[in-house]
Amino acid sequence: MPENKAKAGKSVKTPHKGLKNKLILIMIGVGTLPLLLAMVISYVQGTKSLQNVIGASFQALAAETAMKIDFILKEEIIKNRRLATHPTLILTVREHDRSTQEMSEAEIGSRFKKQEEIWQEKDSVKKGLLSNSSSRTLQSFLKRQSLSVTATHALFVTDPKGILIASINSYPDFFNGAFPFVSKVISEGKDFVYVGPLKPLPDSDQYGLHLAVPILNHSEQVIGIFHRVYLAKEFFASSIEPILFGETGHVMLIDSRGMVIDCPILPTGMQLSDPNLVKSVTGPQANWVLTEGDGHGGKDLSIIGYSPLPETNVITQASAGLNWFTFAWQSSSEVFAPTEKLFLWISAAGFFSILLIAIMGSVASDRIVKPIRLLQRTTARIGRGEDVEPLKIPTGDEIESLANEINLMNRMLKKSFSGLEEQVREKTKEVRSLQEFTEGILMSVPDILLIFNEDLKAEYVNAAFEKLTEITAQEVLGKTLKEMGFKHQDRWDFMSKELHTYVQGLGQKSTSVNRVTLGKQEPRDPLAPKLAGPTWETKNTVTLGDRVFAYQFFDVAITVEEKRRIGLLMKEISEEKALQDQLAMAEKLSGLGTLAAGIAHEMNNPLYSIMGFTEAILEEKDPVKIKTFAQKVLDRAKHMASIILNMSGYSRSGEKDEARDVNINERLDASIEMALMASYSDDIELEKQYSQLPLLKAKPEEIQQIYLNIIRNAVQAMEGKGKLVISSAPENGQIVTKIQDSGPGIPQEYLSKIFDPFFTTKEQGEGTGLGLNIVHKLIEKYGGSISVESKVGEGTTFIVAFPSGGNSANSLPIKS
Repeated sequence: MPENKAKAGKSVKTPHKGLKNKLILIMIGVGTLPLLLAMVISYVQGTKSLQNVIGASFQALAAETAMKIDFILKEEIIKNRRLATHPTLILTVREHDRSTQEMSEAEIGSRFKKQEEIWQEKDSVKKGLLSNSSSRTLQSFLKRQSLSVTATHALFVTDPKGILIASINSYPDFFNGAFPFVSKVISEGKDFVYVGPLKPLPDSDQYGLHLAVPILNHSEQVIGIFHRVYLAKEFFASSIEPILFGETGHVMLIDSRGMVIDCPILPTGMQLSDPNLVKSVTGPQANWVLTEGDGHGGKDLSIIGYSPLPETNVITQASAGLNWFTFAWQSSSEVFAPTEKLFLWISAAGFFSILLIAIMGSVASDRIVKPIRLLQRTTARIGRGEDVEPLKIPTGDEIESLANEINLMNRMLKKSFSGLEEQVREKTKEVRSLQEFTEGILMSVPDILLIFNEDLKAEYVNAAFEKLTEITAQEVLGKTLKEMGFKHQDRWDFMSKELHTYVQGLGQKSTSVNRVTLGKQEPRDPLAPKLAGPTWETKNTVTLGDRVFAYQFFDVAITVEEKRRIGLLMKEISEEKALQDQLAMAEKLSGLGTLAAGIAHEMNNPLYSIMGFTEAILEEKDPVKIKTFAQKVLDRAKHMASIILNMSGYSRSGEKDEARDVNINERLDASIEMALMASYSDDIELEKQYSQLPLLKAKPEEIQQIYLNIIRNAVQAMEGKGKLVISSAPENGQIVTKIQDSGPGIPQEYLSKIFDPFFTTKEQGEGTGLGLNIVHKLIEKYGGSISVESKVGEGTTFIVAFPSGGNSANSLPIKS
């Protein structure tokens, strides 16, 4: 007993973290999490609210500026319309029109060609157009001091064909008919105003804005055009550039292409490089956006307010298909400075709050930890078998109750230690007896049993294994399957790979998972039948010489140990395998009589055709017709050969055939042809819905036997009349085929029995009841599955699925 007590004392481990530290951490965690959550929510909500306020302010500023520019442009248009009604301008245009009306086309061309040559001369004295009465009138318009006068770059008048009549300078071309502003003003009529897009001015680094209004006669007919070109920067600068806020905040004017019309920072005519930004700030209504980039070369997050010019955009849209927008912006560092300051204040407040929580937690934990440490020291001494005094901890809470329980435990331990050693000896004797009994049972099991440890080395083998391999247990224990040196070592190497696959995938890739738990088991009536499961012949098989074994891996979980062990159970099924092959062959032969009769019926027609065409060949003299008849004889013969080929391929046993790549669609076609021949009916409507499929590694005659049995049952169920739909498609890594008939359907009470051996609803002598049972076994052999859906009176659908990409691991190796 002292020795046991010493061992118990040594087994106590010192905790890595003290209780006080844990309590402090818990208090910090409990106090910090809500605090941090509140800080984050406050910061997020504060940031969002601040962004909304700033965005709304920028939007309002942009909208106000847009209204201001709308008003300025409206006033400017009214002013130019009034100037276009000056009597001198109207008289000059009318005289120009009358002079051209009295001239022939040739005279007009000659006259204006000379005037154009004079206009293009460098010597401005020769340009008489600059000194006529209308030009002087235009110059008088510019003597008034106003923003529009200062910003005017050109002022001129043209006739409806765009020919220059008067101008204040040499800016315009003599012939302007090709420009869109001429055709627009003439075609749209008296109320139209043209405001063109921003254009670079020749021999200048500035951009101009072209405004044109019609000149009307007393009948309000358009007889000419009044043109005015403004320097865009000069015209809008006084309305936009004084609007500044903060160090970087300002308003700019752009068009829907993203071209700058006026900005305190960016040059007029500059194209904004980010199309996404342009799209964001050219919406139909005034708004604000939070976007990447600012249009000024920065890529930071920016808040931008924008607004369209509603009245101006009606004109610019009709003139050039463009809209104008005001754009209020401030640098990100300046906009988000209050947010950053808010974050710093919240962070500082959070830090001091956490520090305060930690200090309070440390004080509170001291009052809890000291009594617990006394309990810890006392229980450690009890564990070492020392004689300790009763604990006295007058805290008046659960700790005092715990101290009383420890005192009671100490008294009871002293009483119980006296009889403990005798009980240990009795239990040890029982365990050894149980171990010998269990080993005796395992050694008597006729099936082969191996148990592997975590390193996949043999830990236990039974007598059946020794008999099979002619190797004693001492020779293989502690070795892997590859290291044991068996006969047929290649087969055991395959088993070793299967074992590794099972361990890596927990049985999901190559084998089914079965767990044997050595511990508490649920009671069960030994006479009650178990739920049906897969039979041995449908499990994984391996061939050792001329003997076939079904094998199964299972997980051995021992509740008293944490280590995993893997079991391998092998059962010889050589006789069952041979009987299964014979049973499948018998099912094939049972339908040969019906198929033979159908084939004879199917071959009558081509035989009669061959006879008729042969007689025609004997009597025919024309070589062309003889060749035609001979070709038809050959076609009929090929048809008969395909029927015989399908029949001979189906009737072979296939025992010695090896698995090869099989085209499922071809096997379906062959099965359909054979099943329909045996029906003696042409009233079945056949619909095929094939898809491109991967090849399946299998024996072709076995795949054909699967589909022939299903399709033949469908044809028989429809009694030779109905619709048969057969489809194939790859789905989720599987090859899925569906056979759907319009027969009477299968009653619900029969659906669970149709795959049972010898179950049939046909009359005696019409079926063996083995067809679908064999189909089920063959499909499981290739790792596939079969299911059935049926409604009485509507028909039945069989769904067959095989793993794609060749055979699954469950069916390797395939040897009979």
